[in-house]
Amino acid sequence: MTGSDASEADAAASRRATLRRIALGESGFERATVWSAVGFALSYAAFDATAAVGVGDPAVVGALAAVTAVAAVAFAATGGGAFPAILLTYGPFAGTFLRGLGPEPYVLPFTAGGPATAAFTAPLALAGAVAVAVGAASTVIGYLLSRIAASR
Repeated sequence: MTGSDASEADAAASRRATLRRIALGESGFERATVWSAVGFALSYAAFDATAAVGVGDPAVVGALAAVTAVAAVAFAATGGGAFPAILLTYGPFAGTFLRGLGPEPYVLPFTAGGPATAAFTAPLALAGAVAVAVGAASTVIGYLLSRIAASR
């Protein structure tokens, strides 16, 4: 192996390591999983809390989406990767869409007279699609912000 072959191999390995770090993060799946679950519970219950003070559903959905996106950007800027950011955003979006678009709150599909399973799966599938879009965009923005901060 000549010197140029070795440097090309090192450059390729460096690019693969960078892509792996962007996709998976330096440490993130554990934090993303916990915050996804917490985000699901908080966003699902936020509709009850805000209804008690007279805030309508559209305002709640917008606020939850904005908070989730900002949290994903901050997560990505601190070393979280793309896949963990998608996982992190899925929980809050799933809670929001399930509550905003899903069946009667706090009702299970398997009870007598309960809603069809599709009433649950459609909002969860939509949440997955939105989580991929927002998580990926947040990762790009967070990564750029971390690079800007590192250059100063």
